[in-house]
Amino acid sequence: MAANAPAADSSSGGMQKVLDWIEEVGNKVPNPVLMFGYLIVGIWIISTIMDWANVGVTEQIAVPVSDVTEVSYYEDTPAYYQDTDVDYEIVEQRVEIHGLLTIDGIRFIFSRFVSNFTGFTVVGVTFVAMMGAGLAENAGLMNALIRKLVATAPAGLITFLIVLVGSLSSVASDAGYLILIPLAGVAFKVLGRNPIAGLTAGFAGVAATFAVNIIPQPTDAMLAEIGNESITPLGLEPMTILNNYFFGVVSMLLLCVVAAIICERVVEPRLGAWDRS
Repeated sequence: MAANAPAADSSSGGMQKVLDWIEEVGNKVPNPVLMFGYLIVGIWIISTIMDWANVGVTEQIAVPVSDVTEVSYYEDTPAYYQDTDVDYEIVEQRVEIHGLLTIDGIRFIFSRFVSNFTGFTVVGVTFVAMMGAGLAENAGLMNALIRKLVATAPAGLITFLIVLVGSLSSVASDAGYLILIPLAGVAFKVLGRNPIAGLTAGFAGVAATFAVNIIPQPTDAMLAEIGNESITPLGLEPMTILNNYFFGVVSMLLLCVVAAIICERVVEPRLGAWDRS
């Protein structure tokens, strides 16, 4: 797979120069594995320096204070005591930064390695999705689905449909990143188009429209509550979940159209024609 055809003329217009600059900077980004390695080493060093400097954060927390009143065991209740009132008091708490390059820090890294790994919920979703995708690929299900999509959908709407499906995949958490994006690349390959453009369209659908969806999702209630907290001091009427839902539906369709146009008019021409050899 190669993009042998020359990309679009970078000298025509300021937008092309901006895109050339973005592409040049993006090509200098190191491998994702190295990026995570740099971040890990950076956290080790920064945490140790802050530990030496005695850096910490002071915050206020609410601590429950129980007013326990003893009552007569024989006359009032079969219990020896009961909580008659629960109050809270505000106390200050200082959170210290502990360096990871100290003896205790190194012990913490190795003793919590497994629990940190298993406690990261995305890992479980990734493993299950990879196993399912691998089984479907080896069984021929993926190729059958892609060929069915290509055969039934109009060629001019493939990009829009991929972005739309990517937007709908947000109800399945991170599964869209693991399943749809590779499928989008294969679909473009079947059509003789650049698979990288398909990957771009799939990523745009999953990432750019992640918070909006035609299907109701928990974020609708969360965003409605956040909006109500913001408009209540202004004396405005509170909005319902339906207000945010209708806004999300319109936003999803608009974002899908914009993402499809950008992929076809900007991204794919810059990639050039795809050489099957």
